[in-house]
Amino acid sequence: MKENRLITVFTPTYNRGYIIENLYKSLKKQKSNNFEWLVIDDGSTDNTKELFEKWQNEKNKFDIRYIKTSNDGKPRAINKALKIARGKYLFMIDSDDYITDDAISKIEKWISEIDDKEDIIAVGAAKAYPNGEYIKGISPSIDENIGYLDATNLERKNHNLDADMCEAYKIDILKKFPFKVWDGEKFAPEEITLNEISLHGYKVRWHKDKIYICDYLEDGLTKGNWNLLKCNPMGYAMLYNHKLKFSKGLSERFNYCCQHIALSIIGKQYKYIFKSNAKLLNIIALPFGFVLSIRRKKQFREDEIV
Repeated sequence: MKENRLITVFTPTYNRGYIIENLYKSLKKQKSNNFEWLVIDDGSTDNTKELFEKWQNEKNKFDIRYIKTSNDGKPRAINKALKIARGKYLFMIDSDDYITDDAISKIEKWISEIDDKEDIIAVGAAKAYPNGEYIKGISPSIDENIGYLDATNLERKNHNLDADMCEAYKIDILKKFPFKVWDGEKFAPEEITLNEISLHGYKVRWHKDKIYICDYLEDGLTKGNWNLLKCNPMGYAMLYNHKLKFSKGLSERFNYCCQHIALSIIGKQYKYIFKSNAKLLNIIALPFGFVLSIRRKKQFREDEIV
């Protein structure tokens, strides 16, 4: 087993034994093998473990490290991966997705161009549907003559980069920004950490190449956003509170205050209501947030009946 690789391909997984082989096959086709595959299984009850036992015994040009944990959620899996990764860069690929044959070699080339730049934390590229179309049908507005664009996560919307993208992050810097999760919950949006990184001035060098292929499955996190909100109210309360650090419009900020208050009430973490990043506006929003919490609770109950 090689101790040092340029890239750690990291995959958090849960009961994806029926589809994760697509990713495995795409990794075997890579033109460059300067990576390890680190998989953290978040308590699967299917045949995932047996699959990895078989693949680890096959002759591969890259190392496979499979670690099974209790069902702790994706943010904790990412934080664990950052601690044990042997690569210099972390490239996260979900277990229901796969990459193009030249993905690793392209990332390797892009890394060589930014590795010594202190203000750039990652290289990024586009995701596409299996038919080759950009996610949301959006082509990033990147000058063809330059071939890339440097921007923070908060600047993405200005450049048609708000669709799903993929990134390979410098692990030593990313370790300084652990992914948030509230005690007793399993999920909080990754956006919290990525926006905090932006507030510290770090940029990503974005490319418009499509190297990551995905389709949104019914059992995926993206399609289960409502259920995630219901099960992790404090994770989302943290998200809305964090947005108050950088949002500008009064109407938008007032809405974030209301969401932060409502979800804190639902999560029964009343002290967190007053840890607002917009304290005066938060006081004004209190009665509106309380009313919103009643509405949200009703919606959650109705969802359970359906």
